[in-house]
Amino acid sequence: MRSVPLRPFVLFRTAFPRCPHSHTFRQHRCYFNTKNVHQRFQRISSAFRDTLFYSFIFVSWLPVIWCFHTHVFQLMWVTGRSMYPFLNTDMNERPNRDILAVRMWNPAEGLRRGDVVVFRSPTHPNVVAVKRIIALEGDLVFTRDPYPVPRQEVSLGHVWVEGEHPEHTRWSYDSNSYGAVSKSLIIGKAMGVVWPWSRRSWISADGWRGSSRVIERRPDSGLHIIS
Repeated sequence: MRSVPLRPFVLFRTAFPRCPHSHTFRQHRCYFNTKNVHQRFQRISSAFRDTLFYSFIFVSWLPVIWCFHTHVFQLMWVTGRSMYPFLNTDMNERPNRDILAVRMWNPAEGLRRGDVVVFRSPTHPNVVAVKRIIALEGDLVFTRDPYPVPRQEVSLGHVWVEGEHPEHTRWSYDSNSYGAVSKSLIIGKAMGVVWPWSRRSWISADGWRGSSRVIERRPDSGLHIIS
């Protein structure tokens, strides 16, 4: 039997398979070198700076958005039946409700008969209602139940508002229940219906035909005229 001498280098590789001089060790070490860690930190820092920048832009615009939403323009859902069939025309056929575009800037300026306004209920200040103005200050209104008197003149600085449901007494809680509404309670004027898309339209007093129950006050003479 012949003996084969062992080489020192083979013994060394066998005892130390992951020698610092091996290629495998160098691959593992390059993952943790200083340059690689610095590059990863730069990528994280860049993403953090971008997130911080856009967050600052968003937060800085919040007061502007809030001011615009509160004092200029607002979208409002319409719930309930009091303005049916003018609003929520298909409420018996679909669960969705109409969405109104409401102008919040100086809503009590230039009010006309036929305007659809949004106001705080005189009896429940936390409730926001939407009704149509049928009479202005000085007009004489022939009231409906449950109002206690058959005729009522609208006092200065007030408007008479009513819903449009055919079953008025049952579904509409309006001036026939709590009287004329102060202009100071009006917070918005409806500009149009924006949803549903098939019924989008502008809301204008020009298309309103008036009410036979209102005798308008002539501005110059103070007399009442039948509308």
